[in-house]
Amino acid sequence: MIFDVGSFLHQPAGATRAYRLNEHQDKSEELPAAGVTGTVSFLRTRRGILVSVCLSAVSSDTCSRCLEPVQSVCDIEFQEEFAPTVEIDTGTRLSPPDDVFAIDGRQVLDLNEAIRQYRLASRSMQPLCRPDCRGLCPDCGGNLNLGPCSCPIRSADPRWRALSELRQKARIGVEERGS
Repeated sequence: MIFDVGSFLHQPAGATRAYRLNEHQDKSEELPAAGVTGTVSFLRTRRGILVSVCLSAVSSDTCSRCLEPVQSVCDIEFQEEFAPTVEIDTGTRLSPPDDVFAIDGRQVLDLNEAIRQYRLASRSMQPLCRPDCRGLCPDCGGNLNLGPCSCPIRSADPRWRALSELRQKARIGVEERGS
C-alpha cells in the first residue's frame, strides 16, 4: 500500500487524512494474503506523519498438525510514525530516527513493510484447520481427520506402564468422587 504524501507534508501539524481499504494484495513467500480491508489514517506531526492502521487480512496458511491448507483472518492494528528522508521545501537530505519508518525522497509512504512486520508478529505460531484436528499418523503419514489409518495397533512401551497405572488410578478416583 503506497501513498503519495507530498502535498500532505505541506500541511500544518495536526492535519488529518483517512482512507478505507478494500484491496487484493500480491502474494509473497513470507506473507501470502488474499486480501486486506480496513482503514488507514494519517496525522501530520512536526517530525512527519503518524499512521494509524486497522486492517483485517485474509491469508493462506498450512495446518501445523495435518498440513492441509488453511484460510485465516488476522486483525492488524498499529500506530507508527513515518519521517521524510528529504526536506519537502528545500530538498535537503534528512536522516530520520532509527525508530521510525521512512518516507522516501519522492514523498512516497509505503505501508507494506510495516504491515508485513505486524502481520508476522501477530501470526499464529501453530495454525490449525480446526481445534480438534487429529493430525497425521506418525507411522504412515495418513491424515487422521479422514479416518483411522491402516497401521497395526502398537502396544505401549513397557517403560511407561507405571505412569499408565497412576493415570488409571487417578481416573478411577475422580469417577468415585463424582458419584
